[in-house]
Amino acid sequence: MGYAPILLRTQYRCHPVIAAITNELFYEGILLNGISEIDRNPLLDWLPTLCFYNVNGSEQIEADNSFYNMAESFFIVKLIQSLVASGVDGSMIGIITLYKSQMSKIRNLFGAIHMDAAQIKTVQVSTVDAFQGAEKEIIVLSCVRTRQVGFIDSEKRVNVALTRGKRHLLIVGNLNCLRKNKLWGSIIQHCTGRINGLQHANQCEQQLNDIVKSYFKRKMEESHHEKEKSKNELLSQ
Repeated sequence: MGYAPILLRTQYRCHPVIAAITNELFYEGILLNGISEIDRNPLLDWLPTLCFYNVNGSEQIEADNSFYNMAESFFIVKLIQSLVASGVDGSMIGIITLYKSQMSKIRNLFGAIHMDAAQIKTVQVSTVDAFQGAEKEIIVLSCVRTRQVGFIDSEKRVNVALTRGKRHLLIVGNLNCLRKNKLWGSIIQHCTGRINGLQHANQCEQQLNDIVKSYFKRKMEESHHEKEKSKNELLSQ
């Protein structure tokens, strides 16, 4: 004897702007918000609640038929560096991709970052299937594909990916490829309807670079100050 599936009616995780996407695409507009925008204030003034970052990279394929996109990987690492440099705890950030190869590329790049290793290590990088049931304050979604959408238009997987973020959903992908797809075209339309909801990676990278540079400059100054303090303490003994 079977049982009818229970449809979610009230969501208590996502910022209402983020929830509005899945409400339209998967819940026929009946989904209610159990939290308000005030409950999900942004962690940083410069970080959009919802944004599509257009990256003009190219998909590549491994021997195991898993896709990756190095341009997206590099941009995502820069974005994460900027978040950590701005004071966001790494454990608040999750990176989701639908491809294991992309997950591996991003993890490998993290290993080469000369930054707060403890913070970077706490950033979760997983495939969408491994992320089911989890949640983070910030979700970065790497779409990877640039020639055709492939299985990233799986409604179940997309629904999971879009609903893991509590305060921020940052989608990184190829605008020209994804907007041709009906599902992703609707998602992108939601993004473009927001202030700063559509950004081009090559136009915002300078801002991210400046944030990271300021972080390293501050760390150098703090280190110099500590050395001078220790030196003065030794001289005073």
